[in-house]
This record gives sequence, C-alpha cells and structure tokens, in this order.
Amino acid sequence: MSTQPHQLRTALRPAERPLPPSGPERPAATTDEETGPSGRGHRAAGVLAVLLPALVASYRCLDGIGARQMWRDEHASWWAATLNTADFRALLSNIDAVIAPYYLLLRAWTPAFGDSPASLRTPSAIAIAVSASLVALLARRVHRAAGGSDLSASLTGAGAGTAFALLPAVARYGQEARPYAFAVLLSLLAGVLLLRCLDGRSGAAWAWYGVTLTLAGAAHLVCLLVLPAHAAAVLTSWIRSRRAAVALNWLLATLLGLAGISVLVLRGNSQSKQIAWNNPTRDDLVQLPRDLLGSWPAAAVVLALALLGLWAARRHVGLLAVWALLPPLLTFATADRLHLFLDRYLLFTAAPVVVLAAAGTAWILSPLRRNTALGGVAVVLAATLLAGITVLDRSAMAAIRNNPVAEPDYRGAAALLAAEAKPGDGMVFNSQLNARRAFAYELRDRPAPTDVMLQYYPEDLGRFQGTECDDPSECARYSDRLWLVSTAAGPNPFAQMAAGTRTVLQEQFKVSSTRELHKIKVLLLERVQPAPSND
Repeated sequence: MSTQPHQLRTALRPAERPLPPSGPERPAATTDEETGPSGRGHRAAGVLAVLLPALVASYRCLDGIGARQMWRDEHASWWAATLNTADFRALLSNIDAVIAPYYLLLRAWTPAFGDSPASLRTPSAIAIAVSASLVALLARRVHRAAGGSDLSASLTGAGAGTAFALLPAVARYGQEARPYAFAVLLSLLAGVLLLRCLDGRSGAAWAWYGVTLTLAGAAHLVCLLVLPAHAAAVLTSWIRSRRAAVALNWLLATLLGLAGISVLVLRGNSQSKQIAWNNPTRDDLVQLPRDLLGSWPAAAVVLALALLGLWAARRHVGLLAVWALLPPLLTFATADRLHLFLDRYLLFTAAPVVVLAAAGTAWILSPLRRNTALGGVAVVLAATLLAGITVLDRSAMAAIRNNPVAEPDYRGAAALLAAEAKPGDGMVFNSQLNARRAFAYELRDRPAPTDVMLQYYPEDLGRFQGTECDDPSECARYSDRLWLVSTAAGPNPFAQMAAGTRTVLQEQFKVSSTRELHKIKVLLLERVQPAPSND
C-alpha cells in the first residue's frame, strides 16, 4: 500500500503531471543538500554575491568622497537642508517640490553628521552600495530562471553587482548630494520585489511593492518609467501561469503606489519650467551609452553582451529590455515639453543593461558552467574583467574626483576672499550660476564680507536666489572696498551685470587687483572718493 501513491504519480500522462513552480526559485533542497558541504558552499556563494558588490561600491564611493568641491546643485541641497521649517515650506511652494523627500532626508541627516561635502554625500554612497547588492540579486534571479545552478547564479550575480559598482557614472553619483543614487536604489528594489511577488508571495509582498513604487517616485519622478517594464514582467508571468490574480494584484499595488505619489506628480507638473533649460539633441541620445557606461569601448562590449543576454535572460527579457530602453527613448521623445532627458536622471537604466550583459556572459561560458564549478569562477572573472574595461578610460575616472569642467572654482575663490578681506569690506556678485549660494556654503563657518547689493534674501522670497538693490549707488554708499566675484565669460568681469550696478562700480570704484581662477574672477574694487560715514 505504501508504494501505491508513487506508482500513481509515475503513471500520470505528461499532460496530467503537476507543473513545476512558476517562479525562478527551485524547489527546496533536501536535508542532506542543505547541511552538506555543497549546500554550505552554495549559501556562502549567495552571501558573497551580495556582500562583494556592496564592499566594492562602498570603497569606490567613499574613497575621496569629500575631495571634489560641491557644485551648484549640491549647494541647493545644502541650502534646502539648512533652512528653518517656515522657509523650507516657502521654498517648496515655488521650486523643487518633486525632490522634497530627499531634502527631508538631508534635514534629518545634517544635524547628526554635519554639512561637510563628505557628510552630505554619504547617504548617496550608502544607497549605491545597497544598489550594487540588489543588482547582484536581480542577476542571480535571472540566471536561475534560465536554468543555472545555485552556485553559478550566485557567482554571476556577484560579477554583475561588481561590474555595476565599478561603472564610473555609478561611483560619480554615489558621491553626489542629490537624489539620483536613491532613484537607482528604489527602482532596483521595486524590480526585485516585483519578481518575488510574481513567484507567488503573499499579499504583504505586493503591499511592500506598492510602498516601494511610492518611494521610487519620491526619489525622482522619472523612476516611474519602470512601470511599463513591470507590466511586461506581469504579462509574461500571466502567459506562463494563466493566473489572473497576478495581474489584478499588480494593478492594485501600482495604483496604490501612484496614489501615494500623486501630490508630487501634480506639484512637479506645475514646477516643470525650472528645468526648461534642458533641451537635448540627437547627439545627447547617441552619447547616452557612453555617459552611463564610462567610455565607448566599454559601452560597445557591454551592449554586445547585453544583446546576447536578451536570449539568455529568457522569461525576464521583457522586464530588463523595456527597463533599459523605454525611459531614455520616452524622455527624449518628450524632451521639448517635459525636459527630463538627462544622463543623471536616467542612471537607473544602467542596472538592467549590466544584468543583461552578465546574462550574456554567463551564456557564452555555459559549457564550462555545466561541467565544473570552475566555470562559475570564470563567469565572475569575466564579468569583473568586463567591468574593468569601464575604468580604463582615465577621462571618465577623472570625472569622479574632479569638479565638473563647467563649474567655477568656488572653493578657491572663497578661500582667497576669506584670507584677504578686511572688516568693513563688501561683496558684489556678477553671476548667472548661483555664486551667492556657493559662497554662502564655502564661507558658512568663516567671517564673510557683507553682500551689499542683496536687497531681498532668497529665504524671504521662498527661492534659491534673492533680488538686488533697485538703487545700487545707495547700497554701495558706505563701502570703501568691494570684492567683485564674477563668473562672466570672456575678459570683461562686468559683462552680464545689471547696467545700473555696472555703472556705479565703474564710476565710483577702481580695480585694485584681479585674481583669476577656473571660470571665476575675484576683483578688489577701491572707492575713488572716500565713502561717507554711516554713523
């Protein structure tokens, strides 16, 4: 009698045999496999797949994290993080409401850890380290779904995560006091959670997926362009399993996630003019692979392997391909209205490209992988070598450590002014690049000359910029020495300045000295006739 159930199972016709689990996870291993040396080795490889990329990413992002000086967008992050509550609310009513959650994070972070460049950038470094681990988990899941063993899947995941961590653009924005690293993190987390849900997880998993969508949109609204890729994954799952509940659960979780971000979507639409300067050309679209992957040689190899990965990824090809391709194409097609096509906005699309490239690499090495564990080592070494190509381009690596070429040397100019200014000196700005905010940051802990031409402070207006005096002569009346900070292009430091201010400075003052740094000039102006006493 005890053998009858077994006889019945083996007698079932193929059409009547139960289907294997629909998800990429295999059935649980036997007790011997779990407790034996092989099982322990597989678990160790799984831990390695998660930890190695995180360690590599942490090193890349934390090494020299404070060396590169802050630039104008990071100055905006600092400014928003240090305003009082009333001024912060006023700022968001006019600008940057879409990244308010990131500003709130910094407002909680800076009181505890300070506002140095290294401190302000550390949250992004942490986000990139976690992202590298999520890339490894995603690549591991894709490889297992394609029929790979646990060991080779773990090693492939480790290679993919490490490759992602070594991309120059990833390390660059892991050293940035802006929300782009969190956009990468949360888009990856949403993708990993979706695949777990499609494996038949509980309703709680779908709830977490919906919450993650809200957080991803809060990090950067462009992240919501992963939803068509998620729809492709759900469609694939429905075709395979014919479970209508999967599609319904996804639709409900997505609607709840979007509802949580609806206020930011509406506010972002009303403030979209603030990025109207971003008008990309076809050259920007063509150069996007180079910008995301480090160099054209690296991009050529990665994209070639990713094309092979379209075959190797199999059931997850829809998710990864749509994730990688649709956001760049859609943002470029709508750039004249939404102005969202920018390499740093699209950094989250590098992850699926790397995962596809890892899948393609594993497919090439599959004969070795099927015969020996050394094949798995070959996979991770090949993926790491692939990542190494991306760091050979010194110009791409220099971008991690150096200030953006277009950015003035605010740190050097502020240090010069702090060293040579005297009590009673004033300061005047001629800049279209928010030099006032940059100097407010660089001189935040040091005495600074009075900004004599500033009539209304930015915080009074609920903006990042203030307004200057209607009567420049009256504002400069009591100053004998003024320091002119100019980012005007060309030899004339007074170019682009308001006509009234320029006239006052040129008629009432003479240039005593001129110091020129990278894209910025600092001039000492001395009054021709002594200023009246302000007693």
